[in-house]
Amino acid sequence: MNPRTPIAIKQEIRRLERRLKRLRLRLKISDRNEVIALYDGDLDERIAVEADGLGGARVVRAEGNYPVDYSTRDERFFRNGDTASRAAHCLSEGDITSLSIFDPRKTYPCEQ
Repeated sequence: MNPRTPIAIKQEIRRLERRLKRLRLRLKISDRNEVIALYDGDLDERIAVEADGLGGARVVRAEGNYPVDYSTRDERFFRNGDTASRAAHCLSEGDITSLSIFDPRKTYPCEQ
């Protein structure tokens, strides 16, 4: 193991974080845990799209005070953030009743 001082390690972390930020900007990828879309669902329900920092996203159908105090009613991970946003939008518009039945190859009425 290479003995390094805590200061050197922190500097390396900062350098890597700056590089990661540049790469994400170039690839148009959102930061990890960034909410990239937020929709109102039924009464006391929010539908959020949370980026994973690698180009994918998780859609969360939350009941309660999202993001502070909520319970998850439904969730699904998508490899592509745009697909996740489509699913969230269709769920909020009532075109699908559950994230599990969303088919990314299909065009839904809310998208026309």
